[in-house]
Amino acid sequence: MHETSGPRHDEAGFTLVEALIAIVVLVFGLLAVTNLMLIGASSNSVANQSSATTAIASDQLERLKATTFTSLTAGGNLTSDTTNFFRDDAVDGVGPIHTRWVIAAPNAQTRFIQVRSEPGGGMLKIRARADFSTFRTCTAPSMGCP
Repeated sequence: MHETSGPRHDEAGFTLVEALIAIVVLVFGLLAVTNLMLIGASSNSVANQSSATTAIASDQLERLKATTFTSLTAGGNLTSDTTNFFRDDAVDGVGPIHTRWVIAAPNAQTRFIQVRSEPGGGMLKIRARADFSTFRTCTAPSMGCP
């Protein structure tokens, strides 16, 4: 018969080294999840700003398209404010949106319109920018065309 002389020590539990390795693996996993959450929050902010700038730029373009042809005077600048060719809007949850537009008149019967909206500032300004363009022509003298 085989006798046991005492408790077995090879399966007594975790060693300190095993516990430390488990903690290191857990920390790296938590860091990866934290990074994903930060990236998700940043992407959500860009999406909100992009939606707001797109809606405001589209609204401004529609307003300009609804304006009578003879009221569309040439002017404006997409990179700096020009009197009567910009507007500022405050959007709840997004912040300020700045919109500028340009009206070019290559000839008497054509107007080329460009509209640009951008969020008020920050690192996401370029990523959330919205640019639209269209043209208007007037070919009917009875409608007041030049």
